[in-house]
Amino acid sequence: HDQVEAKTLADRVVVMRDGRIEQVGAPNDLYHAPATRFVAGFIGSPAMNFLPATSTGASSFALLAGGRITSTVGGAVEGAAVTVGIRPEHLVPCGATESLVAGPVEMVEQLGADTLIHVGHGADRIIARIPHGLHPEVGTTLHMKADPARVFLFDSASGERLR
Repeated sequence: HDQVEAKTLADRVVVMRDGRIEQVGAPNDLYHAPATRFVAGFIGSPAMNFLPATSTGASSFALLAGGRITSTVGGAVEGAAVTVGIRPEHLVPCGATESLVAGPVEMVEQLGADTLIHVGHGADRIIARIPHGLHPEVGTTLHMKADPARVFLFDSASGERLR
């Protein structure tokens, strides 16, 4: 039940949901290569951001609330509904011209070494974890980008990660 303790002490972790095994693996494997949306959301704190999207090509995805994300992961048919997953630490503030997703800053949590920035994105909320030092004002627009290699894609119906 304590993921930090399990990831710290275990060589292998079993993530279960409703009495069913979702994934078994080394802690880093669960974090860096989650098999399902459930595992991706369970492992990591704060949890992975999930955004509904539509595939617009081999590696391009239109977010339903606006913005466009690219991923090095393939496997989605053009027009297919997918869920984009991005860990908070993989979002990077950027200028408007290179922005993939943007929204109003709703809350800023100063945690010492890190800062959590809560950003509205349509009906969704995005959390970005950035190194201490950036202090956006609540209400201002934050533009963010993500390395395409760190963008996960999940089948919206099954929750399975697209590879």
